[in-house]
Amino acid sequence: MLCAGRASTWLISVLCVALAGLLTAQPRTFKIAFYNIRSGIGIQPLGRRAAPFAETVNCDAKSGPINAWGAGIVQAELVKSIKNDPLVIALGLAEAWNCGSPAHVRETLGWKADSSERNGVALVARYGFSGNVEWLELDTTNNKNPRDTMWIVRGAVCLDAPCSGSIDMYAAHWAGTGPRGRETYDRQAQQSIEFMAKSAGPRALLGDLNVFEANAGVCGQQPNNTSLTYFRRAGYVDAWPTIHRESEGYTGMLNRRGCGTPEGYVWKRIDYAWSKNLPPVNIQRFGGVPPGEAAPSDHLGIVVEYAVPAVIFNGDYGENGSTQRSRATEKQLLSVAPLLRVMPLPP
Repeated sequence: MLCAGRASTWLISVLCVALAGLLTAQPRTFKIAFYNIRSGIGIQPLGRRAAPFAETVNCDAKSGPINAWGAGIVQAELVKSIKNDPLVIALGLAEAWNCGSPAHVRETLGWKADSSERNGVALVARYGFSGNVEWLELDTTNNKNPRDTMWIVRGAVCLDAPCSGSIDMYAAHWAGTGPRGRETYDRQAQQSIEFMAKSAGPRALLGDLNVFEANAGVCGQQPNNTSLTYFRRAGYVDAWPTIHRESEGYTGMLNRRGCGTPEGYVWKRIDYAWSKNLPPVNIQRFGGVPPGEAAPSDHLGIVVEYAVPAVIFNGDYGENGSTQRSRATEKQLLSVAPLLRVMPLPP
């Protein structure tokens, strides 16, 4: 019995040490990003500043003047801000058409998978997805052009190459136009929350929501102080003010004549990162240029950092829409087994 007791104690110690090593070897945080890529067209400079690309959908020099994608400017920004940061595991996109398609972005990043796109909304994942992506078309019935559809997409984004764990990421693009525009935004907010309720575990929504909150209008546009309250009531956390407090955090619109201080600077915050059961650690913007200079898009992108949750859920959705617990811990235990076979028992 004494020998058995010593062996049990020794075995537990080895398991603890081995698992501690495995867990500390895993990244403690991960990042996800979002970018309204404007089809790779870029945005022209103000005034008489030099324009390194043309305002066109063409990115093939053989076919005529080229846009920012054709000039390599968008790709350079993606490589610098997304690909070269190993913690970034996924990128959400809006207006991902033509030159700036999800497939082109994935090829630029050298990543594993993309979701395809629905009216420009997409997800691109460094290590791929656990399970299938899912889509919801948002209500645009009362917009000036109801056929200009808006979407939200969900993907269980793999945290590492073997996909030992995943996180539910959503990307969205909203729009409300016409006399009932505010009502449309409110409805799209409610639909987004209902769609995300299918996730049982931590989740994050990144998107161009075309909604900014303020006490007064700016640059001829009026704020919307109602639609985002649905997220707050549902327990979602807005990453930018959580981290940066009163800092403006503007993401749009670059190089709008007569707008921004100084002119050409962004002047409203319409690109967001909302999360539930997933507190943000950091959030930064990318894609910026000196005000008035040509830029890869008229939006700034956002990169958000989160702590890896203690419990990770995979992307195998059941019939009731709930996610199942990840097998990451089991895989870690199995990886310890070979160590136990070669190590002798204590005397």
